[in-house]
Amino acid sequence: MSTQTKSNKIKVGVVDDHELFRTGLITHLSIYNELDIVINVENGNDLLYAMNNQPVDLILMDINLPNKNGIDITKTLKESNHDIKIIMLTGHELPSYVTNSIDAKANGYLLKSSKASEIHQAILTVINGENYYSEQVKNIIASDVIRKHQIEVFGNNNLPSFSQTEMELLEFIRDGKTSEEIGKIIHKSKRSVDEYRSKLMKKTNTNNAYELIYYCIANKIFDKN
Repeated sequence: MSTQTKSNKIKVGVVDDHELFRTGLITHLSIYNELDIVINVENGNDLLYAMNNQPVDLILMDINLPNKNGIDITKTLKESNHDIKIIMLTGHELPSYVTNSIDAKANGYLLKSSKASEIHQAILTVINGENYYSEQVKNIIASDVIRKHQIEVFGNNNLPSFSQTEMELLEFIRDGKTSEEIGKIIHKSKRSVDEYRSKLMKKTNTNNAYELIYYCIANKIFDKN
């Protein structure tokens, strides 16, 4: 029998305007003893109000919500509390939704077709400090990055070269580490790491960390190290 108490469970909030989906999701997640669903709301305003009295460790966030969409809510929450973990759980498969979520500092992206076991695994992964994207979402982004960078991937033999320091930084970014975490490892300020990131994105003509990493994967940059 599990000895997990409420005090050491992962406190999860669920935000979705479809009550039937929300109820079903909570029912499926309730089988996992380490999870405690403490917030169950249909929009961002209700979420913010509930969080005044009930702290959460992680939020499962839909994108299409009344009044304010989930991506904007994520931006707001991350600006006030960088440590809060947010996984987008949505039916949107367009690359723009994924990249906008990443830009908003979401820690993961899952489709609503995901099994409860994968959502559970995503929660554990994100709580442990890593980002989580389902294989389907990774394929969506990879296809979009390859499409945007067709010349670089398939027709350009003059790919940019990367120094050892740049390769180390790319590997840290690939592993989902934040600029602050990378800075502590390489003994640089967060601002310096952000500048390195910007230079790498300019070098590869990419717009965010996820595009940067998939550009490197598509061009087998990591294989050349």
